Amino acid sequence: MSETLCSRCGQSTAAQSAYDLNGKTYCASCVRQASAEAKAAGQPDAPVAHLSRPVSAGEIRDFTYPQWLKLSFAGLVLLLGVALVNGGKYFAAGRSLYVGERLVQDKKYAEALPYLERTLRTAPSSDKAALLAAKAALLSGHPEVAARALKGHNDGYFDDAGKPAFQEVNDLWNRAIDAAGKLQQAQKLSEQDGRAAEAAALVHSAAAEYPQFPQMALILAAYDGGVAFEKKDYDGFLALSERNWAEHPSSVTASGLASALDCKYAVTGDQRYRQRSEELMAKAREMAQGDKDVLSNLDEYEERHRYRLESREIISKREFDRRFRKAAAKQEQE
Repeated sequence: MSETLCSRCGQSTAAQSAYDLNGKTYCASCVRQASAEAKAAGQPDAPVAHLSRPVSAGEIRDFTYPQWLKLSFAGLVLLLGVALVNGGKYFAAGRSLYVGERLVQDKKYAEALPYLERTLRTAPSSDKAALLAAKAALLSGHPEVAARALKGHNDGYFDDAGKPAFQEVNDLWNRAIDAAGKLQQAQKLSEQDGRAAEAAALVHSAAAEYPQFPQMALILAAYDGGVAFEKKDYDGFLALSERNWAEHPSSVTASGLASALDCKYAVTGDQRYRQRSEELMAKAREMAQGDKDVLSNLDEYEERHRYRLESREIISKREFDRRFRKAAAKQEQE
């Protein structure tokens, strides 16, 4: 431990507890009196720690850190650790944004989306992250995720609507909204007899405008099948339904194929069509287990399916409802 002599009492004292005042060194006991005397004489009276003066290389080698400095350093290390723990999420968010942006640049939109959503969980008000996430979502067929990213950014407000990045996302969003509107119109038309071609035209227009819409290929095939059914082109209806089932096996496509097979059985009487239709209806019900909405639709279609097989008469849902369901409801009321 380094020591020095007090210029007042002449006693040796530890350098780390000594003070300098007006060119002289004092121990902790003498420095107060020396400071008072300096003040009375009109001299500087503020002592400074002896160790704050310049030191030689030899003193540096021999210097022992005082306890207070060790504790202060330990405190700084602790604070740094806390800052890194609390700030770690921001470092992670920045890294996710970087990776997501690179993937968007490479047009790997589906891969980019999880990184950008992770960024938004930490920094939802980031213009760059929100716009990149919305772009990746829209171009990977997830408009609902794009809506969440845009809505989460200051409730959908962006300061600079003139930025190219904003304009690009705004254009994509408008196309998705327009396409969704056309699909809604097509759905309403499809519920009316004789308007299948109009409905299909709207769906094709929506697909051209926003081809990324979820299950667009399946939707197109379903509406084209409706046109074939309305034209009594049951071979075309069957071909489209077979393709849907092969490419997108589900309860919905299974029952759709059963419907086409019903039509073929009705016009040919070939039992092979009927047998396969019944097998597919059973498969559709099996695949729908746990999904109340799909099961409800199957229950509704089951009646028409049975009628077509038993009567070999092909009528639309609207006509079936008019003949049987509305009549049955009227009888119940009477």
